[in-house]
Amino acid sequence: MYAEVILANPVKGIDKPFHYAIPKDLQLEVGSQVLVSFGRRKDIGYVIGFVEKPEVKKVKPILELLNPARFFDEDSVALARFVADRYLSFFIRALRLTMPPGTKSREKVKRRKKKDQRPETGDQRPETGDQRPEEIKIGKHFKPTIYQQEALDLIFSALKNKKAQTILLHGVTGSGKTEVYLQAVAEVLKQGEGAIILVPEIILTPQLVERFTERFSDSMVLLHSGETMKNRQIAWEKVVSGEARVVLGTRTALFAPVKNLGLIVMDEEYENTYKADQSPRYSAKTVAEFISRQKNIPLVLGSATPSLESFYQAQNGDYAAVELPKRIDDRPLPPVKVVDMREEIKTRNFSVLSRFLRSAIQGALSRKEQIILFMNRLGYFTFVMCRDCGKIVECPRCSVSLSYYKNQEKLVCNRCGFQAKAPLVCPNCQSANIKFFGSGTSRIEKEVSDIFPKARILRVDSQTVKRSGAHNAIYGAFKEGKADVLIGTQLVTKGLDVANVTLVGVVAADTSLNLPDFRAAERTFQQLTQVAGRAGRHRLPGKVIIQTYMPEHYAIIAAAKHDYFSFYQEEEKNRKEADFPPFCQLVRIVLSSEIEKEAEEAAKSLSQNLCEVMKKEQVLGPAKAPIARLRGRFRYHILVKSQNIDEANQSIKKAFQNTSLKDTVNVIFDVDPQNMM
Repeated sequence: MYAEVILANPVKGIDKPFHYAIPKDLQLEVGSQVLVSFGRRKDIGYVIGFVEKPEVKKVKPILELLNPARFFDEDSVALARFVADRYLSFFIRALRLTMPPGTKSREKVKRRKKKDQRPETGDQRPETGDQRPEEIKIGKHFKPTIYQQEALDLIFSALKNKKAQTILLHGVTGSGKTEVYLQAVAEVLKQGEGAIILVPEIILTPQLVERFTERFSDSMVLLHSGETMKNRQIAWEKVVSGEARVVLGTRTALFAPVKNLGLIVMDEEYENTYKADQSPRYSAKTVAEFISRQKNIPLVLGSATPSLESFYQAQNGDYAAVELPKRIDDRPLPPVKVVDMREEIKTRNFSVLSRFLRSAIQGALSRKEQIILFMNRLGYFTFVMCRDCGKIVECPRCSVSLSYYKNQEKLVCNRCGFQAKAPLVCPNCQSANIKFFGSGTSRIEKEVSDIFPKARILRVDSQTVKRSGAHNAIYGAFKEGKADVLIGTQLVTKGLDVANVTLVGVVAADTSLNLPDFRAAERTFQQLTQVAGRAGRHRLPGKVIIQTYMPEHYAIIAAAKHDYFSFYQEEEKNRKEADFPPFCQLVRIVLSSEIEKEAEEAAKSLSQNLCEVMKKEQVLGPAKAPIARLRGRFRYHILVKSQNIDEANQSIKKAFQNTSLKDTVNVIFDVDPQNMM
């Protein structure tokens, strides 16, 4: 037999395994880390399989087994192949997703003395000894609603029958989805199996993490990028050894080597953080579906606002679906008042707070109740413009406006972090007629504190939570009643379950509606519905106020009625007319260069070659990306539409091979893109 070895550091452009002879004294298996010679250099490689006949006559031997531990198994290889093929990435990059954290940083091409070898990862083979009959906490006095019981019956049936089934759990905010997850995991553990629970971001779901930790602390680990590398390695070791059978984490936790995996859960499955933003740019939901089929286990997708694609799958019968249409104890969803800000301007109210919202804040404060104000913008003002020549002050490296932070007296690019002093005169025409426009979270904080000086205010956005643990500290203080008003960006739209919150105000509902992205309406509806769900979750009734300049938009109307289905019907019709997902599959190709003409010419050349191997109507572009310049690079993009993503990928590979590109041009292939900017 000969070993198939994938190099840890492949030669540029080469994405294939190489065959090596196996010395008689070496015991190798899939997942072994070895030292090999390649050309004139030595490199680390990983065994991904075995063949009886090599592809070349002269075969070099493997030089050394570098580590007795197994870094991955056969299922991991199959998973990596799927990810690499589906998302047009190098195989080694996909394979690294399945390896222990920090593996790449520990790779060193040097011979080690055998006595110094230490297992770094443990062995991922199934246990042969007895597993523990540990006690599973099922929650005190849990009495499921009829809807929760229906959901659990469906999940338990799939578990019992070892069925690869995707189940969409569509439940309104506060309907008890988390308890369904907890009960399902408890059942899996009783069967001697393990589970993976995915959340979009750890800091956005503090209460879900708390409840899972409380219920399964003895057999659970957290896996996410916010942990130190050492803690991630320790957690991985616990999973490999079987000590931890429940993994809770962000999208990378999906690749944890859970023994006897029996269930995968994705909470808030619509979130775009489930899509990787670096190669391989995989969708966690698509990868989870592959693992579900590979292991014959159920996948549960949960949300109050499922993605249009997921709901479409459920409507067509491709997914099983179950509804949780009511809150626990039949608590009502909060009534929503939509305020037309055009009418506020007519009354010469130029504040970011409408008269109605001010009055509601005053009432909540007088009753010693708590308030959440949502604004999807950072900074004090969102852009600076000259009123003489119309010049907007932009980032010199990105084609986006700079946001003004009053406390720091700085202009900041929220894309690349560039900072500059606020100008006293226009950099274009030297006029002193400079005006600050728009509003962000820090400006709202200032206005609220001016109007309600006795109110205790907390602000949570990417600026205030930079320090590790800051979000939990802010959330904890608010939950304990140490603040009256919480002002924030999307960090306040989900995961917060505070009994005393009775008022939620959306300061500007139109922010995301105007983006050049076919998902703009969907994301607006999701944000509004999620943040509205923070009010009235317990004994006190809640109220929601949405401020908008577009009260007639169907996303606003549907969110005000808590009506997902009416939004879905309108959005589905629009997507079908425009031939966008779920009615096709997309690949976005972004080409960039520090020289604009290079990027433009490269995009035109690739687009022409794509049109030669595909139908012309399937290729849109090239065109400048909405953010035409990012971090100093000019960007053009091409959209490829197809009914079959595998066929589309093959055409893209062929067209790319036929396109001559300069080394200074970067290319990004984004299959199933979530960001069109």
